[in-house]
Amino acid sequence: MMNADADDGYAFASASSRAPTLADAISECARSIRKTLGDRREVTWAHVFVSRGAGYDEEEAASAGRRTREALSVKGCSRAPARLPTVIGAVTRTCVGGDGETSDGVSIVAASMPGTKVHAFRAESGVMPTLESGETWTRLVKSQGGGSSSSSSTDVVGVMMLAETSFEEVDELLERLHLAMPNSVALGGVVDEGSSLFLNDDVARRGAVAMMVEGDFDFETHVAHGARPVGPVMSLTQAHGSAVLELDDAPAHPLLLETLESLPETAKTLPVMLGLGVRGAKGPFACRDILAVGDGGAVEVASMSLREGVPVQLHVRDTKWASEQARSVIEKCVSSANEIKDVAKENSIGAVMFACGGANRMHANNFREQLPSVPLGGAYVRSEIAPLVARGASSVLSHTNAIGIFRKRRV
Repeated sequence: MMNADADDGYAFASASSRAPTLADAISECARSIRKTLGDRREVTWAHVFVSRGAGYDEEEAASAGRRTREALSVKGCSRAPARLPTVIGAVTRTCVGGDGETSDGVSIVAASMPGTKVHAFRAESGVMPTLESGETWTRLVKSQGGGSSSSSSTDVVGVMMLAETSFEEVDELLERLHLAMPNSVALGGVVDEGSSLFLNDDVARRGAVAMMVEGDFDFETHVAHGARPVGPVMSLTQAHGSAVLELDDAPAHPLLLETLESLPETAKTLPVMLGLGVRGAKGPFACRDILAVGDGGAVEVASMSLREGVPVQLHVRDTKWASEQARSVIEKCVSSANEIKDVAKENSIGAVMFACGGANRMHANNFREQLPSVPLGGAYVRSEIAPLVARGASSVLSHTNAIGIFRKRRV
């Protein structure tokens, strides 16, 4: 194990605990993380996830952010205060951490990234919110090239965001962030309605919490889809809010039924979703659950707002296909890690994972088996937040497995 105390490079650690009280679980995780990082190394940021099934009461769970900050802080001398990390987190369906997926308890992933800056914020609308640190958006935007896609800045802004499901403007906020800072990459998840969100010492039950890590590093994201495309690509020619009214200038519901009838028998019994094209008719597609069929054949989907003119294609949940996608993504993570293993020190790469709550719970275990030395943390959530295309804005996804990898920039 590396001697992190004397090292100025990056270092990551993760841990999970099923202790019966939240305080004991966080303390157990913190001791494990400190054993990996060393007592004197400052923790830059941490994510804490509390699984709903752990049985902690609401008041106890609300203290998770504060307890995590205190447990991971570097104690100063009598004349200097303790140096506290930036912490975000949430109550989730279940946690990812330590040796892989754990159904109950607490999971923490922590990072020591010297030379980076961390900015935290809480949002309740799609507009750019006030930053907790007093930092200005003007300075951040200028550092990213003033919103120009030709930015010459070498800095990356890694955005980690957690939102509650009633926050309907999360896609708008993500788009604004990316337009303002083209070098930003956002990853995270949407938790169930009413779930607590942690931001440092505070707790929220609406909106979103986020932190932005700014610096000269790589933040690589990979997305494995849980639904495969079927049938022809169509054009969304009329929509209202979250209702699809017409596809290819024809009523949406009859056309979708016709498409379903043309599928092989093996596909007809699988759960069906609607995929919205992100970059042209060849995809990729962001899948949305079909919620209901309304009057006149309108098809209601789980989307905050639909844009006319985007390509649309039906997708079906296919477990075998999803497993192959996840395996392919983990292979990419392994290949990426192996490219720098000769120069990277132990624990110098860290990973976060957000997966659909109904997905294969073996994804985290598979990651751990293939990359046993890479600290991993995250959660199984209602929806995932990630970019589907390189250098693109992130959006809310469905039925995916999103993985982000932090590390020093490769030279």
